[in-house]
Amino acid sequence: MSRVELRAYLFKHRDNQEAFQTYMDKLATEPVLASGTQSNLEDVERFRELLERVQQSKQEGTSSDTF
Repeated sequence: MSRVELRAYLFKHRDNQEAFQTYMDKLATEPVLASGTQSNLEDVERFRELLERVQQSKQEGTSSDTF
């Protein structure tokens, strides 16, 4: 089950502790797509680079619905 599918399952079955732990494990093992500070977001060129990295990762199927 993908992380997105597992997340959707958790919204419907909020009391399933095993599914919750599995979801948390997936979050911990997946790579972070982007990180930075507010100053990075204020730098337009840096923000553009980060956005391109996220979009490229999503196209490659390694995306995350959070960052």
